[in-house]
Amino acid sequence: MTTTDAAGSVAGVEKSLALAAEALRRGQDATGYWKGDFETSLIGESGEVILRHYLRLPPDETVAAAARTILSEQTSTGGWASYHEGPDELLLSVFCYVALRLAGHTPDEPEMRAAAASIRGNGGVEAVDNLLMLAWLALIGLWPWRDIPLIPPEIVLLPPSFPGNIYQVGAAARGILVANSLFMARRPVVPTGFGIRELLARPGARRLPRSPLVRCATTLSHWYARHPVRPLRRRAVRKATRWLVRTQERDGSWGGNWPQTANVVMGLDAAGYGQDHPVVEAAMAGLDRYVVHKDGHRRIEMWTSVVMDTALALSASAMAGGPDAEEAARPAVRWLLDNQVTELGDWAVLTDDPQPGGWPYEFTNNANPDADDTAFAVAALRRVHPRGSDPDVDAACERAGRWLLSQQGEDGGWAAFEPLRWRLPGRDKLARIGFLEAPSADITGHVLEALGADGRAGTAAARRGIAWLRRNQRPDGSWPGWWACYHLHGTSAAVTGLTACGIPGNDPAVRRACDWLVAHQRDDGGWGEDIRALHDPAWIGKGTSTPSQTAWALLALIAGGRAGSASVRAGLDFLVRTQQDDGDWAEPWHTWVVHHDGLYWRDSLLRLIYPVMAMSAYRAAVTGTEPR
Repeated sequence: MTTTDAAGSVAGVEKSLALAAEALRRGQDATGYWKGDFETSLIGESGEVILRHYLRLPPDETVAAAARTILSEQTSTGGWASYHEGPDELLLSVFCYVALRLAGHTPDEPEMRAAAASIRGNGGVEAVDNLLMLAWLALIGLWPWRDIPLIPPEIVLLPPSFPGNIYQVGAAARGILVANSLFMARRPVVPTGFGIRELLARPGARRLPRSPLVRCATTLSHWYARHPVRPLRRRAVRKATRWLVRTQERDGSWGGNWPQTANVVMGLDAAGYGQDHPVVEAAMAGLDRYVVHKDGHRRIEMWTSVVMDTALALSASAMAGGPDAEEAARPAVRWLLDNQVTELGDWAVLTDDPQPGGWPYEFTNNANPDADDTAFAVAALRRVHPRGSDPDVDAACERAGRWLLSQQGEDGGWAAFEPLRWRLPGRDKLARIGFLEAPSADITGHVLEALGADGRAGTAAARRGIAWLRRNQRPDGSWPGWWACYHLHGTSAAVTGLTACGIPGNDPAVRRACDWLVAHQRDDGGWGEDIRALHDPAWIGKGTSTPSQTAWALLALIAGGRAGSASVRAGLDFLVRTQQDDGDWAEPWHTWVVHHDGLYWRDSLLRLIYPVMAMSAYRAAVTGTEPR
């Protein structure tokens, strides 16, 4: 471990910062980008086995390797957890159990008996609340279609402004929605040759939706499925398949991620696209790109966080400075400029005067750039090249600024992908499982930080964003985030966004937020917030201290004018004290969120990026220099 002579001393922080910045720059690819390991639960590994069975692919070493990986992460209580040190998660445990059965494991094996007991103890498979994931089990004959509400492909025929149209759901879910409508129209079954009665808490039970609205939708959707208007159904299926083919990315994927691509492959299969079809061949090759081998196991990297990692790492490296900063920045800037989306996508359908200019999260997702990564990219480019210093950067930031302003919500906030347009019931539930986007403090704060960096702090859009944050601050001074845990992330992003737009540290909103952060500092000097905070208010602001979450809090406190405080010194001491000899930190906890209902992730690079940012900001604040 590295140590410091005095907790929070400039010299001690400088030594730790230099070591961390060197480690960060070692991770840069020769082409300019950074990408950490995207690590989530085993829903991808288990889902791949189910997908291969549905596609009638014979069991092979891929399936055997997936089974070994799944067994290696079984908990002592028999199931599988969706985050580090978490409890057995029901849906994930069901998927892992089914995948093991498909791989040839039998119910009488000790590991399988333990898994079945865990599933029954958590309510049994009939208690699974994610109906779209249950559809995967219906596709292989392990759950009846009758219990699952069906999405009719006719949704693609609705006008864009009509309630329930595909352009009113979240961009990340749009392809899944259309793909699911195709296989739900046919409701195919590829039998497994076994049942899962041992996973029922109550033998003979049916899974009846808890919500009367969902029960009604299930009944009505199955009635229509039995009595469709045939010409309309044929037209809808043709349009849905054409839409999917048109939105395929250049790497063969949809949305640049594994889940959406897997769902589309199943939908196209149900619509009659054989595995020798060029679109499907490209998709299968695209799925293979998400396979990584780590620590002797075959894993599915469900998303690739390359744009976020590159933008944040570029910012961190520039803030750290030093002789290697410019060398690292040159290819990173070029890579970001080359990967800006300069074509219209789905987001343009309901956007007035659409002009492209955003960045996606992944290597390729031209259909759906997002506000968060666009904000990160703009802030990073401006750290390296202030206005007027590089015409290519100026042009890219101008495009990005126009795009960000076009995606601001009616209420002044920003969501990750598109403004919230849903007008039907069920908004909160659909948002939790990722089917809707709502504005959030973390996204709004990040956009405000980018606007401030780009010289747009005084614009009407920035003022509306600031007003949104003021209206949505909790009485205790915090803001809940959406894409990471939880109030720590939202509060940090809100404070740094407000201060980047000129709001001073003595402003009541900033002061109350910083007081909340100080009140939630742990005895070891760090900060942490557990995934359980998403579901249990008692955990808000509480959890094991982590390097990245500690850095979030420090960035906010420093931005709020408290660099010289005891809380900041203690937080810096935690970072210095826990740093490894190679400059990195250990962080096994999942602190980021895809869906609030069970899909969480961690990025191996962010535990390094954020401490570099925090220590750089501290050094700049106490020495009176401006961080880049």
